[in-house]
Amino acid sequence: MSEVLERDLREYRDEAEGSPDEPLPERATRPGQGRAKVLSVRLSSEEFDELTRFAAALEVPASALVRGWVLGQLRAGSESPVQTVDRIARELDQLRRQLAA
Repeated sequence: MSEVLERDLREYRDEAEGSPDEPLPERATRPGQGRAKVLSVRLSSEEFDELTRFAAALEVPASALVRGWVLGQLRAGSESPVQTVDRIARELDQLRRQLAA
């Protein structure tokens, strides 16, 4: 590890450990809070690169995009007609953004 990186890591550690009781800033987030299970998916390098580019075009993390797809499929069968129309509208908005990118 380079000397600069090691020094930076030490500084970050010291800063973090120097204020353990301070509350997190308002803008801080805790991704995945409430979600305890992780699913690993195998993709080829090309598939992963395509997924990453696709997510970047939508300005979302790739993991959030895939999670949305999976949860959307799980919920699709239990939607009311109003929920279905709302979902289709969201998907059309996403498609418009993709086509514009």
